[in-house]
Amino acid sequence: QVLNSNATIGLNIDLYSSFLFPFSAISPLCHNLFALYDDTTGMWYPPNYEFNITDETSVKLHYRMRFYFRNWHGTTEGESPVWRHCISKLKGGFSPQKTPEGTPLLDAASLDYLFAQGQHDFQTGVVPLRMSHSEAEQHEIENECLGMAVLAITHYTMEMPMPIASHEISYKRFIPESLNRKIKQRNFLTRIRINNVFKKFLSEFNHRTMKDGNITLYDLKIKYLATLEGLTSGLGSELHEPISLSSQGQSKSENMETNRDMEVLVTGTTGISWRKKPSTTPVIAKEKGKSKKNKLDGKQKNNKKTEANDSWVVFCDFHEITHTVIKEATVTIYRQDNKRMELHMASRGEALSFAALVDGYFRLTVDAHHFLCKEVAPASVVHNINNGCHGPICTEYAIHKLRQEGNKEGTYILRWSCTDYQYIIITVVCNETSVLESRSVCQYKNFQIEVSSEGFRLYGTDTFRNTLVELLEHLEGQSLRTDNLQFQLLRCCPPQPREISNLLVVTKERAPTPQTPMQESQLSFHRILKEEIEQEEHLGRGTRTNIYSGTLRVKSEEDEDAGYSSFQEVKVVLKVLGSGHRDISLAFFETASMMRQVSHKHIVLLYGVCVRHQENIMVEEFVQLGPLDLFMRRQQSPLGTPWKFQVAKQLASALSYLEDKKLVHGFVCAKNILLARDGRGTDEGGPFIKLSDPGIPITVLTREECVDRIPWIAPECVKSTSSLSVAADKWGFGTTLWEICYDGEVPLKDKKLTERERFYETECQLATPDCKELAELMTHCMNYDPKKRPFFRAIVRDIDMLEEKNPSIKPQPTPEVDPTMFEKRFLKKIRDLGEGHFGKVELCRYDPRGDKTGELVAVKSLKPENREEQSNNLSSEIDILKALYHENIVKYKGICQEEGGQAIKLIMEYLPLGSLKEYLPRNKSKTSLSTLLSYSIQICKGMDYLGSRNYIHRDLAARNVLVENERTVKIGDFGLTKSIKDNEGYYTVKDENDSPVFWYAPECLTHCKFYLASDVWSFGVTMYELITYCDSSKSPMTLFLGMIGRTQGQMTIIRLVKVLSEGKRLPRPEGCPEVTFKFLVTLHLKVST
Repeated sequence: QVLNSNATIGLNIDLYSSFLFPFSAISPLCHNLFALYDDTTGMWYPPNYEFNITDETSVKLHYRMRFYFRNWHGTTEGESPVWRHCISKLKGGFSPQKTPEGTPLLDAASLDYLFAQGQHDFQTGVVPLRMSHSEAEQHEIENECLGMAVLAITHYTMEMPMPIASHEISYKRFIPESLNRKIKQRNFLTRIRINNVFKKFLSEFNHRTMKDGNITLYDLKIKYLATLEGLTSGLGSELHEPISLSSQGQSKSENMETNRDMEVLVTGTTGISWRKKPSTTPVIAKEKGKSKKNKLDGKQKNNKKTEANDSWVVFCDFHEITHTVIKEATVTIYRQDNKRMELHMASRGEALSFAALVDGYFRLTVDAHHFLCKEVAPASVVHNINNGCHGPICTEYAIHKLRQEGNKEGTYILRWSCTDYQYIIITVVCNETSVLESRSVCQYKNFQIEVSSEGFRLYGTDTFRNTLVELLEHLEGQSLRTDNLQFQLLRCCPPQPREISNLLVVTKERAPTPQTPMQESQLSFHRILKEEIEQEEHLGRGTRTNIYSGTLRVKSEEDEDAGYSSFQEVKVVLKVLGSGHRDISLAFFETASMMRQVSHKHIVLLYGVCVRHQENIMVEEFVQLGPLDLFMRRQQSPLGTPWKFQVAKQLASALSYLEDKKLVHGFVCAKNILLARDGRGTDEGGPFIKLSDPGIPITVLTREECVDRIPWIAPECVKSTSSLSVAADKWGFGTTLWEICYDGEVPLKDKKLTERERFYETECQLATPDCKELAELMTHCMNYDPKKRPFFRAIVRDIDMLEEKNPSIKPQPTPEVDPTMFEKRFLKKIRDLGEGHFGKVELCRYDPRGDKTGELVAVKSLKPENREEQSNNLSSEIDILKALYHENIVKYKGICQEEGGQAIKLIMEYLPLGSLKEYLPRNKSKTSLSTLLSYSIQICKGMDYLGSRNYIHRDLAARNVLVENERTVKIGDFGLTKSIKDNEGYYTVKDENDSPVFWYAPECLTHCKFYLASDVWSFGVTMYELITYCDSSKSPMTLFLGMIGRTQGQMTIIRLVKVLSEGKRLPRPEGCPEVTFKFLVTLHLKVST
């Protein structure tokens, strides 16, 4: 529509408005796929943009689908289908009947709209045809264009109310203008031939294909749009060209200085990627010469080598983003691992457009009720968050959530209607007495709230309220009646972080693991011998524990490399649970097990657990400046606001990490925060804190001990310790903010236990601190309704935004250093993690400051006896490694050079749960077949990614697949061995007890040649390990040795080849379903294919 007004008005395009939607009939469910586009400026507007219209203003806006997911129709082979989440998939589990993958992405009106948009873009060249590399391919593209015209004309004639002959319509209206011009330049006879051939094909299509195939208008639309994806290079992505780009990521090349020749690609299915602009960029047609729209280079159907495919570097997928910050024309995207990408755009408008693009895809794929930055936050999302209202989730998801909340009468959910923009629906739990069964039966009733310019009112009543909150407060005091039922609205269930619903779009790559009931983790921690620790000074008492300083003996890496063993002493903290508390030893070990699962720079490192006589001891790193509360109280003058902000931000970062891993700390308070660096000096880079362990879990504490923890313990946990959840950590974070604001003062310190209980019973609040910004955060966290507390990702985002708005509280910038170059002198060994054929892996802290504030990393190095065999192309292999970026591949962090560059160490991310070979045996009871298959799928995804980069792993096995958490695994240890020896035989079998030959495909054993298909064989063996839970008695090596007998050296390979050539394979594991075993058999064909 053309906006032209005689008065100054503001138009917010996000608000559900009768201004637009009666014309389009786009449903509320699909509305967030669309945005407004200015064809004149080539600019997409963010959803909260306000147009200030004067009598001189004339703006032509296009309502277009901006957020597009390739293969949403599911008909393109080789690409993952796309769908909305389905309730049957959310419930999980295996059943004989195949459940649908999900519900369709588009409704009928959205499909019609997209079809019209697709025709317009195809014909006008908004999305250009894919590049041709030969005359034959150009001819093929032209034929496909004529095929598109056949589909469009057939659809047009079928849709007309009056019959019309399709052969009377010229194809020229339905093909790209650029192709039309080419055809016009050809001689008369060629044009006649094209016209006749087209009419003949059109006639055959209408008389044979349409009638014989019973094809509908819907089928024609799907075929047209699916073909359009492969025929053009403009669907499913946006290409942006910032003035400059800096990206701190996985490799040195990603840590760029200001660069003016970069481009950034955003797609709904893969996330955000970047590359240096190709030196010879093909000319891409732009509509009306406008270059700012930048609609894109996407995948092409049947195009095996997508142009410049290898040059794109993935920065992140949307689920890895924590928040974005906009400052003038600069957009900064922050990742979970604190890496960031900064784009300086040509204008503020372009910055808002790009941020809105990322924000929109995040809400469609990760969290429908969260925004990454306020500047582009849709007004409807802000309204929903403030009012505890869901978007247009379907009734099935509303009922599913009410069941999860306990199905208590009066519990209700607010949600926008899926079909009508003017209504909010209340879905409430009601109990009806069954006459036949003489018992109370749970029912779910829906009521409509009418939304208009006058306000909000319950449908069927007369009174409007100004806000939704006012209306609900009025209704919650009333007794409501319907269908002979009488009830009250008692408790609202607001949206929760990353809640699964039909609002989210999913692909197979992003499909969530079926939700199974969480079970207690098997205890897992590193065991420390009593001879390795020495107890020293008594530091204080914890809850039922005594705390001492001490030393831990750790093997010296340098001496070990030199051929002899010595030890270095590391200062540690010993938390001792005495023999008098053996009844709570299990709870003590559970805390240790939880701490072992984490690796974060702002969380204290657990070295392990020691059992000494009747005592159980947790051995943790020693943090120099001790508890935060004591440090703050010792200061002669109050600490500044910037200092306090940094502490709050670091604590929120640590708790956000735990929240993402679905781990609960349980006792967040200032005395459990340790200060590694006070950071008050100008060159110290600010404070640095570490969250310590929570001590004894509240689940085994007495009621008096729980009450004594008021106001740190959440109110719901005082009522019942079984209510312990991540929400409890949010309350504790709020109380800790209060301590930080008041320089370590103890809240309620003079109150008796009865007074503390009364404080919660009357829902009192702590005094509001002077620091307004932190006080607001504190108030939000200390909400007595745990469901209404913000989640930590939003807290981190808001703190960052406060820093941007208040430069005075922002920390001083620190000098930039190359994050991928690690100096050996700063690598402090903690312990060995494992040993392979040529190298070893150690857990180290990279600590350039020497104050234990550095990050934990896994350091892989060659054994001294193998260093001379290192080939000169190791550096080129590292270049390949650092370009790999996938959620199921261990992240490369950098290299460490020593001995004048002659020896290289690889620095990788540290995953504390270890490999599947270690993890599965000790977690067998809680790992279902469904989880094992999920691990297998993730390994497939990682291997498929490696294969797409023309890279062969060569050593895929359970020992080389690491566990990030209970639901996620990552492939590791690839590339190193390939760089060490050439392709003719890089493994020398020295000891069959540690030989990878039992994972090798036959062609690897006989010809020493490795193919992509060779990894498929290894995957089959790896999957066999998973199905047997990595039981050593059923390992591939044990079973194959049983077939060939005990041998040594080359004879092992000869006999193994003979056994495999005879068709012998690993037997079906006990308890393995037949269908799973048949799949394993297909992976082990005689010849690699």
